[in-house]
Amino acid sequence: MVRFRFSPVKGTFGGKAPRDIFLTMAASPFLFVGNLLCLDFLNTEPVREGVRVDLLVSFEDLARWLEAAGQLQPGAARTAAMRWGGSAEGRKTLREAKRLRAALRAMAERLAAGKPVGDDVVRTINRVLASRPAYARLVRNSTGYAARLEPVTRGPLQLLAPVAESAAWLLEHGEVSLVRQCEGNQCVLLFYDTTRNKSRRWCSMEECGGRAKAAAYYRRTRARGAPG
Repeated sequence: MVRFRFSPVKGTFGGKAPRDIFLTMAASPFLFVGNLLCLDFLNTEPVREGVRVDLLVSFEDLARWLEAAGQLQPGAARTAAMRWGGSAEGRKTLREAKRLRAALRAMAERLAAGKPVGDDVVRTINRVLASRPAYARLVRNSTGYAARLEPVTRGPLQLLAPVAESAAWLLEHGEVSLVRQCEGNQCVLLFYDTTRNKSRRWCSMEECGGRAKAAAYYRRTRARGAPG
């Protein structure tokens, strides 16, 4: 049996966001506040100015997100977009990506509410996991030999496999009570709380946390200035 060994980290999955040739990080609309790849993926549908916004409108958007998330090497997003963007296979993969995202949101929201995950969510995750059949290949390394998994096929649906593997890690190994939804007004972002005292409340202090602190300060100053 293959066991997934993902670990929650700060920022992007894997701990680093590679330099993006296809789309510079400065111009990127994507947020990486979830501490798990699967949560960062479902956060590609945030609420902005009171409206739910889909950041994955095209296969090219999906490729950009995968590169920004560290799941494609720099430049590989452009290659994937040129190969599958606008194709029937690319459109099918985008539809599957959105089905996976919806399933992951249902999963995370139920976990955040202390509820069990439905079987339909597990089936969706498994369907994506099955898109990357692989075989073990023995390779030589500096200390001897190691087994490496090699994919049997290389279709675009395999690009989603790391996201599904992240969800599998969460359900198998993660502390599911640490999945939280941001307490910000109208914010729908979710995260895996890795703070020392497990008291994180906001998607980020730069966004909802900062606004909440400013609002609390405003209320205090008004209260102090109110006539007795």
